[in-house]
Amino acid sequence: MTALTLRLLGAGLLALAGGLLGYEKKAELKRRRACLRQLCSALGRMESELVTLQTPLPQLLARLEDCPFFLLVSAGFGGEPLERLWRRAAEVQPLSPADRQLLGELGALIGRCDAQRQGAELALVRRQLQEHGEALEREIADRGRHFAGLGAALGAMLAAILF
Repeated sequence: MTALTLRLLGAGLLALAGGLLGYEKKAELKRRRACLRQLCSALGRMESELVTLQTPLPQLLARLEDCPFFLLVSAGFGGEPLERLWRRAAEVQPLSPADRQLLGELGALIGRCDAQRQGAELALVRRQLQEHGEALEREIADRGRHFAGLGAALGAMLAAILF
């Protein structure tokens, strides 16, 4: 291979790597969106069961284990305070820092006040997370397809500079 061929191959690889970084950014946004949808659904079910059926918390957490967040919370339930488990589970979710904080703060109320207040707080957090999910949906639609193009263009520019 000649030096020119190697340089062209390197430039192409840089452009490809930039494009892959763009696709990864879009995939990250989609993971956040999926997590928000799943959380909102589970929080809605939790709210409904707390308010209407007043299901005991251990049973309720077991029923919500199809959501990874609640699976993490219920896995340690009984060994540590619920608030700590809740916050720790919120910290590892693929969410924005603001969404993690919003979800984590909810753990301070669960199991510590009457069912009506818990239901109201769950509804409030669920609505806020739904709004964030809708904004994320718009962001994916508006900018998602541009991420790969911008990444590839950045890679191509870097290749041109190094070439």
